[in-house]
Order: sequence, then C-alpha cells, then structure tokens
Amino acid sequence: MLEHDRSETIARYRERYRQFGYDPRTLGWNKGRQQARFAAVLDALGRDFASILDVGCGFGDLFGHLTALGWRGEYLGVDICPELLEEGRRLYGAQGAKFECLDLSAEPLDFRAEVAVAIGMFNHKLHGDNWEFVRNSLGAMWERTSVAIASDFLSATADRPREELFHVDAGDVLKLGLEFSKRAVLKHDYMPFEFCLTVWHDDRFSPECPVFAPNFKHVARD
Repeated sequence: MLEHDRSETIARYRERYRQFGYDPRTLGWNKGRQQARFAAVLDALGRDFASILDVGCGFGDLFGHLTALGWRGEYLGVDICPELLEEGRRLYGAQGAKFECLDLSAEPLDFRAEVAVAIGMFNHKLHGDNWEFVRNSLGAMWERTSVAIASDFLSATADRPREELFHVDAGDVLKLGLEFSKRAVLKHDYMPFEFCLTVWHDDRFSPECPVFAPNFKHVARD
C-alpha cells in the first residue's frame, strides 16, 4: 500500500472512531451485516483450525464471534489503525487475543497460523493499484498459513456501485485464487453484492481418481 493510501486509510477510520467509538459504523458496516460476513467466511473455513491471522482486523470482533461459538485457539489481529487495535485489546486482550499494528502487504510479521482471513479490507479504491494490493496481501497471508486463506470483496453486480469503492468481477478473483492452489471456492450466495473467496493449501489428488483428498470418502469403491 502506498504511503498516501496508508495515511488516508488511517485518517478515515480514525475520524469514524472519533465520531462513533466502538461501533460497526466505524468500520463502514452500518446495516448489521458484520455477523453475516463472519458467518459466510466460517461456513467455508469451518471452525476446526487452531490458530488464525485476522488481517485488517479492526476491533477484532471476529475473535469475539469465534469465542461465542465455543472456539478456543490462537488469534492475532493486524491492522494499520492504532485506535482500533487499542479498542480490540481492551475488549478481547484479557481473553487471549493479540494484536499488532502493521501493513501485512508490505511489512514483515513473525507469526504463522493455520488460516488467515481479510474481511472488508479490499473495499476502497486506492491511489495505487488495487489488484497489486490484493495480490500482495493474499500472498502474504498464504506464506504465513498452512491450511487456508479467505477474503471477501464487493461484487461488480452491485446495482448502485459507489465511485470510491472497489467493485470486482467474481471470476477475476477466483482466477487469482487458483494461482495459489487448485482447490478454491467462491461464495456469492450470502449477499447480493458481496462474495467470499476461500483457498486451501491442500490440493492433493490422485491421478487415478482426480478428487481432492478431503472428498475422497465420497468416491464409490469397487
């Protein structure tokens, strides 16, 4: 992310936080849809992972959502806005959530997790190249995970697209995901104008039976 984009992004969330405090509106999520986004990502990922890297974590509310469902594991949230992270530490630090202030697309991070997610991180148009930012961010998530990565996007199907937002074609995003692994899924069934991409590291299959390993149990045996 260019320094100008970084400064502009921090200023946007800092001003919203000053105005709304701990509230989904600070994150630009003002219609009660945060839980729907979390549910869509976890519907694809499941909840069996032992550790998660939450990129662009905001307040870290995904940690709260997971623990309310009974999940117990290692959580690290990273974001570039210090005020949001401080609120996250206040809310969830005592429960074990950890937070770091950095731009994963451009800065080193000494942490590895089974899965990584980026929810709402790619929604705004940048002065720099949005696709480069997406590719670099997903690549950094991929390098620091062993099971899967997931991210959501604003869809090009939006009937009232906003000029300042980054609406993308789902096919282009799936094509990008398939550069990391042959095993990917795109969910465009939980909101009309948003979708989620999930990509798994394990894309093993047998040439004699080209089915991914987790689905081999469904194959009829002679």
